[in-house]
Amino acid sequence: MNMLSKIWQSVVVASMVFAPFTLAKVTIYLCGDSTMQDWDAGYCPKQGQGQDFHYWFDQSKAAVVNRGQGGMSLGGGGKDKNGGVAVGYYDMFFKKGCSNGNCIADKLQNGDYVVIQFGINDNNYSTEDFFRSNMKKMVDDVRAKGANPIIMSPIRRCYYDSPTAIHNSYRGYPALSKKLAEEYNVPFIDMSEMVANYMISVGERYAQQFVFNYATSAEYSNLKADQADQVHLQMNGANALGRIITEQMRAHKDPVVKKLGDYMAPMYMVNVKVSPEGSADATSINAYYPQGMTVMLKTVPKSGKKFLGWYDGNGNKVSGQAVSTVKSQYIYTFKMKDASTQYTAVYEGGTAEKYTGDGKALTAFPTTTPKNLDDVTFVPFTPTDGSQETKVEVDRNIKKFFDAFKPDSGVGFSENNNAGFHGEGFWNFANEKLSFASYKVKFPGAGNTTLAIIYSNGGSGDRTINAYLDHDYYISAPPTGSWTTWDTTYVVLDAPAGEAELKFMSLTEDGGPNIDMFGFSMEDVCRVGENCKTTKLNGFNSVAGVKLRGDKLLLKGTADVSVYDMHGRLVVRELAHGAGEIQLSTLVKNAGLYRVFVKQGSKKFVATYAKVK
Repeated sequence: MNMLSKIWQSVVVASMVFAPFTLAKVTIYLCGDSTMQDWDAGYCPKQGQGQDFHYWFDQSKAAVVNRGQGGMSLGGGGKDKNGGVAVGYYDMFFKKGCSNGNCIADKLQNGDYVVIQFGINDNNYSTEDFFRSNMKKMVDDVRAKGANPIIMSPIRRCYYDSPTAIHNSYRGYPALSKKLAEEYNVPFIDMSEMVANYMISVGERYAQQFVFNYATSAEYSNLKADQADQVHLQMNGANALGRIITEQMRAHKDPVVKKLGDYMAPMYMVNVKVSPEGSADATSINAYYPQGMTVMLKTVPKSGKKFLGWYDGNGNKVSGQAVSTVKSQYIYTFKMKDASTQYTAVYEGGTAEKYTGDGKALTAFPTTTPKNLDDVTFVPFTPTDGSQETKVEVDRNIKKFFDAFKPDSGVGFSENNNAGFHGEGFWNFANEKLSFASYKVKFPGAGNTTLAIIYSNGGSGDRTINAYLDHDYYISAPPTGSWTTWDTTYVVLDAPAGEAELKFMSLTEDGGPNIDMFGFSMEDVCRVGENCKTTKLNGFNSVAGVKLRGDKLLLKGTADVSVYDMHGRLVVRELAHGAGEIQLSTLVKNAGLYRVFVKQGSKKFVATYAKVK
């Protein structure tokens, strides 16, 4: 999805949600890294803690704004411990006049809440001094607006030292978060400890299969490759951690934080049974959910056991999925209704157990997470000396390169004055920090892929760039000796299924390196509208209800029409209501070639060229 589309969607979403949000008494801002952020549906089942967090609250009383940003450290303002550029969340997204715009500090109102959770990326991309300094600035900015800061320690990684000990992968940052909360007199939620307790409670097998993002292409149609992600969460885990956070808020010793319990929505229990007992190695445990949240139930059969299906509380076999990419029979997803209920994973020889409860919402909630559960057996997946973090090696077998000459949008220049480039030319970033080039890319499935960038750097220092793909990936571009000498740099990305925006951003005041080409080790990646097998308007008349004749666009129904010039800049965007004819010459000022995009509902159609006289 390109930047312009994101902006457009933001405007539409804002117009849809502004009315109910203006009635909210408070707004809760969630500030964190990729374990907090919203993940595109193409990454399913990957999900951040904040992605569904709004469901826990009554929207007439509280609004939730998730501003988690993948790859971000809280620190910044100088060089990191390895000498690279440290880009901090506070400078980019929070402070007044922040470099990324849409600054949180400018939006805060008296009585709002700001939840601050960092440390995972600070461990690699910043220092404790930067972390301390920016935490103080952030807390001061929140309080200056009469809002309420809450500091949370980072969550643990799926790394068991033993059945009763979870490795502390992020050095001193959990402890530093707690220390700073005490120094600045800020309410604290110790998610590092709470998540460790939860992981001990459920055991390593359950943590991998139900909490962290261990998922396979046999389970989800959007996955290009199997996932074994020890850092990020899947939907079940994200909502489990959201449940822990809200429980801590309800019982917090600070009355201002505890007040958030009054803003929460009713919660309904989902009891989960297995019949016959002992047929499964692991199955989703009992848990409660607010209305509207997507519930994911999963069972892992024991060897030789035949699974018959999931059955609801009335004894009926369920079908259909709330998450369309689920293809495993062992997984069932549904939207939570306003009643407690029960589901049974039925195996051969078993029967569905009917729900006998009253369906009412819960009135009491846990305040601590136990360190063990009697009905969970720990089966070690890793050796006794602890698990090893999975590191995906760079694959230099790049299947296809794309010309970087003309991005879909950017701040810089398309040039061809330096010899040695491969395509039409190369992209020259403007000589300023955060100048960029954005490309619309389509991936055939979710999974890890190596990104290769052919570049030149005639400067004297490393011109580090950030490749943003729903996450920040920092890429070193050392000097090549001259602007006509080209080299290749590599980084492993986590790609989603479907369309996404790949954005290269300069991290120095001198801009970035010149980019000639970029490519991927994953098969069948393409640039949207150019190298993808997209359907042209002229060839899809009868089905699409869309026809292009010269500079006349004929529509048979309501459509979203966008017109871009041949530099990828948006010229005009218009929502055409109903059937009719649009004369493109009335939309654009100058004659020439333009690219027209039309969207009707979920269908997108592309005309590569439209000549306007």
